[in-house]
Amino acid sequence: LFSHFQPFPLSALRYRRIVNDDVILDERLQELAGFFKRSSYPAGMVNEVISDVRSRPRTLGYRNQEQSAAVFTPWIITYGAGYDETKDKIDEINNLVSNSRTWNRTSPAKVPTFRVVTRRAPNLKDTLFKRKKLALGSESKTTDPCTAPDVKKRGRPCMTCKLVSGTSSVTNNSITVKTQGGNCKTRNIVYAASCKLCSKNSVYVGKSVCSLSQRVNGHRSKYYNLLESFRNNDHFSPHGPGDCDDENVLGAHLFTVHNKRSFPDFNENFTFDILCTTSPESLRKSEQFFIDKLKSLYPLG
Repeated sequence: LFSHFQPFPLSALRYRRIVNDDVILDERLQELAGFFKRSSYPAGMVNEVISDVRSRPRTLGYRNQEQSAAVFTPWIITYGAGYDETKDKIDEINNLVSNSRTWNRTSPAKVPTFRVVTRRAPNLKDTLFKRKKLALGSESKTTDPCTAPDVKKRGRPCMTCKLVSGTSSVTNNSITVKTQGGNCKTRNIVYAASCKLCSKNSVYVGKSVCSLSQRVNGHRSKYYNLLESFRNNDHFSPHGPGDCDDENVLGAHLFTVHNKRSFPDFNENFTFDILCTTSPESLRKSEQFFIDKLKSLYPLG
């Protein structure tokens, strides 16, 4: 569903290796970032890659063992590690530290930085089930409902259970990958959303530190908001203000490509699979791997 296919990190790294002037490098990277943002790449991914490329040396060689690694200070939080507000706050704190009297004359590589770490206290669920199984998801390699069909739970039923595929692979444009699997409650995931209405180029690949059910609820909510906006306002963008964000992309696809205008359309036309689970720090790289593997960028996905 993105409108370009060439892997963005590789393009930026080529600039790092070819351009030897930092001023020119910054100009070229900004041009490259603008191009990929206009091609519907998520702005957060683009900015993260640009920042990573800027910090790399031009000649990638072996590190001198005497060089000390950058100081890493974890900021432990229990909720919202993937939110934009959290990332903005971390950037604000790191800027304050780097510009302080203590560190403003120090090499950037030696300035301590803060990074978000998600951690919570053990609960009864951790006591009853093995942590390893919770981290790796289902052993069956399929994405299954969190509640068996014959089991009735108190409270609201999970709306994602009926949307998981129950299969052990995902196919896009004759390319098939095996899934690690899990269920609606599995966290720290790279997932695939398959559109039933598309005969080809049907897969969107996304990531989430939250559970699959929470991520699907976010996609569904954005689609509902889009329909409400359409019914109440004749002058609106199906992508919302600015670029189309990750949660809005599925609803925008139904609205613009398939001209869907009713609330049940989301549940009727998407299925979801968990491609893999990994640590929060590795999610973006894993997402990029499966995007390239399944060729899920427009016009191939």
